Amino acid sequence: MAIESGRHAPEVRVAANKGAILYHVSRGPRRARAVVSLCGLRGIALQTPPMKATVKALSPSPVPQAPNAVRPRDAASLLIYRRQGAQLEVLMGKRRPGARFLPDVYVFPGGALDKADAQKGVEARAAGGRADGADSVIAPHWVQAMAARHPLHAAALLRAALRESHEESGWRWPDAALPGLHRTGLCYLGRAITPAQSPRRFHARFFAVPQERMQQDPHADGELLDLRWVDARNPQRLPIIDVTEFMLDELQRELAGKRADLPLLCYVNDLVRIRRLSISP
Repeated sequence: MAIESGRHAPEVRVAANKGAILYHVSRGPRRARAVVSLCGLRGIALQTPPMKATVKALSPSPVPQAPNAVRPRDAASLLIYRRQGAQLEVLMGKRRPGARFLPDVYVFPGGALDKADAQKGVEARAAGGRADGADSVIAPHWVQAMAARHPLHAAALLRAALRESHEESGWRWPDAALPGLHRTGLCYLGRAITPAQSPRRFHARFFAVPQERMQQDPHADGELLDLRWVDARNPQRLPIIDVTEFMLDELQRELAGKRADLPLLCYVNDLVRIRRLSISP
């Protein structure tokens, strides 16, 4: 769903899906597919008003919180992409039916930040290093864009995205050292925060890397089901969440050189709100 200021999605019918709402969105034969909105409410709704997105300049600020809302956990995802002729494809897989968050939905490899992701940087610094390169590979403007507390925190998020990619899809970064952002083909796309009413919340950062920079582990048993390369412009009627579709659009803009800012996608009063931070090294 390409979300733009002042535009509305069509009216849709919805059904409950474990804390999310499954939107059956029709945008013509090429774009018709199921989209899961994270703006789900408890119970079953038969119809919902058109979703509206608003765009606002982003200034550094804490994560938006609602009264009694569950605090979001830090998380990270990796978009592994390749070009097949003129087509841009992204690796996606289906979450298991018993998953507590978004079962049976197609996602990028990703997950919550682990203590080990941060501990590696702390240990390197304690040993006299520079947090395995965190200070040099994560420039201050990327730390700000990720809403990270410091370079070590930003490096831990990047490390989590790479680790989760290996665990969930079998694709891994080939080097032991933490890669530099935007110097190794690896880039930062943006972030998104789960709605306040969700019982499980995440503050996810999204990264992207070309397939040729990764290695496939033939012995890995990925956690995601039905791994496949998906057309970024037309995700094959797969059930995906609105954040996933938004980040697919952001990847296309990044590769086309059309981005001058970085997004935060969040939800305010059941509306998608997109705030943007100018990129200024």
